[in-house]
Amino acid sequence: MSIKKKYILLFVLPALTLYVTFVIYPFIYSFILSFYRWPGAGARTFVGLQNFKDVLFGSFGSEFRNAFLHNIYYFILVTILELGLGFLLAIFLVSIVKGKRFFQMMVYLPNIISMILVGFIWSMMLNPQIGLVNQVLTHIGLGVLARPWLGDPNLALNTVIAVNVWRNLGFYVLVFTASLLDIPRELLEAAYIDGASNFKVITKILFPLTLPTFQTLSILLFIWTFNVFDIVYALEGAQAGPFRSTDVLGTLFYRTAFGGLGSSRADFGLGAAVAVLIFVVVMPLSLVYAYIVDRRSRNA
Repeated sequence: MSIKKKYILLFVLPALTLYVTFVIYPFIYSFILSFYRWPGAGARTFVGLQNFKDVLFGSFGSEFRNAFLHNIYYFILVTILELGLGFLLAIFLVSIVKGKRFFQMMVYLPNIISMILVGFIWSMMLNPQIGLVNQVLTHIGLGVLARPWLGDPNLALNTVIAVNVWRNLGFYVLVFTASLLDIPRELLEAAYIDGASNFKVITKILFPLTLPTFQTLSILLFIWTFNVFDIVYALEGAQAGPFRSTDVLGTLFYRTAFGGLGSSRADFGLGAAVAVLIFVVVMPLSLVYAYIVDRRSRNA
């Protein structure tokens, strides 16, 4: 082994040790645990594929399908709102001259608040009796629109998504702003000299040139969406109420592992089976994302 390779190994070893300890080992342990029934104490009982059968087709099948469909809906709506609004706000912030720093700060400010704190703030603001949202609607003459935002099964999931968008939008504005600033100004000036309207500049120049950013953020959003837990837990608790209308795979995993499915059962093996299924859904997109990043770095 050459000296150079030894140095490389020496530098990589700490990161590799941490990765194996905190990523590889927990995953392998969870995978093995998914074949057992274990309440968290005492001996484990090997049950083979029974946990997966229970989650997919058995007593927890309806819970799993409901949570999975909510994750899909969550991803679609969050992608449209966060990427669409993020792109348009980034164009606005790049275009304005006065107050740019102020608006950038205001857009990005919610992103530095922890998700649990965001959940607490909005659970207070959306309270049907004392919440600020319904009071403002009433004072401006729109009291007919006042709703129990987190208590109505038809509104609860959309409300959770809206809070999620409010909190994360600044990140996407920041990424799109960086992407837009990379576009040569000469290209835009030439388009305006040729008589192009703002709509054509956006649709024919800005959007196509930022499309790789859209692709990367969409894949990341898919991965993050199927790992969402904190905002749902903060707003609706582990039961993902009302009537499981905000249930996602993250809260389902919590209930199956730590109890809360209407019985005293707490089964880490069942929770591990849910975690493995989430991994099976997310892993292909993660590989696609890694491939795209690697291809761009090679072409750079």
